[in-house]
Amino acid sequence: MEKETSCINSRAILDYMKEYYQGDYSIILKNLDPEIDALSDPESFLRDPHNWISCTVVSKMYERARLMLNDEMAAFKMACFAFEKSSLGYAQRIVVKAFWSIKKLIKNAQKINDKWNRNKRVEVVEIKGNRAVMRLFWNAQMDVTKDICLYNQGAYTSMPLSWGGKPINLKEECCYFEGAPYC
Repeated sequence: MEKETSCINSRAILDYMKEYYQGDYSIILKNLDPEIDALSDPESFLRDPHNWISCTVVSKMYERARLMLNDEMAAFKMACFAFEKSSLGYAQRIVVKAFWSIKKLIKNAQKINDKWNRNKRVEVVEIKGNRAVMRLFWNAQMDVTKDICLYNQGAYTSMPLSWGGKPINLKEECCYFEGAPYC
């Protein structure tokens, strides 16, 4: 299995499902990848932010959760939940809090991205006043999906909550998953 995204992302899925899904959500953990399926406790592995999984695995998890919840925006809500409930690990909170402002957060978007995944390149096009333009260039060699994009939107929107700030107002002008070269 390729190591493309941190299990901090899969932990957010599992935490969200535990909180909002009324029933057994263990189906999310079945038949993800032979390496994970062979583990005695796949859920513990997928909750450990030091572990990494493929985009294929996390994409399957997002899709299953979205279908179980019957909510097209589930991945976005999962990211918001992760920052609202501070389910980030200690090291991740330090990294996010180190930037401590939206402007610093945006200027360091690629550095922050690299801490948790390798599935995209982040380009900061412009920061002007209280606006910024960023582009996400998804790695076409990885199994990236619209759910991963929605999760990233939720993460960028909610990240300031980790230091007591207000959510960012995000507007997507174009989308890679709808034919554009980037989001």
